[in-house]
Amino acid sequence: MKALKALLDVLVFGYIIFTVLLLAGAIDENAILNTNTENEVLILYKGLVAVGGVVMLARVLMSSIYVADLQHENYRAELKINNLKAALYEKRQAFRSNSYKETYAEERQAEVA
Repeated sequence: MKALKALLDVLVFGYIIFTVLLLAGAIDENAILNTNTENEVLILYKGLVAVGGVVMLARVLMSSIYVADLQHENYRAELKINNLKAALYEKRQAFRSNSYKETYAEERQAEVA
């Protein structure tokens, strides 16, 4: 999950850099993408907007899923901690009750003797 999120972040970063370079004029869309007419350039930009929207939506969804996964792992860890605390409490209570009974029995024997 973490690797997929990192891969998607790299993809988004690359898309943003490509788009900024294209819009700034550092990359010539006619030379790289073989567009000749204004209509093809317009279609190219519409495609870039559509791809950008899909990539950004995927990134938001992946981030939400990643956060939900972390919250679920945290919840499971808290449950395990609570179970361990309960087991420790039960062991302490059993130890205290056994120790108390043994001490009480020793005192009774000392009184009889």
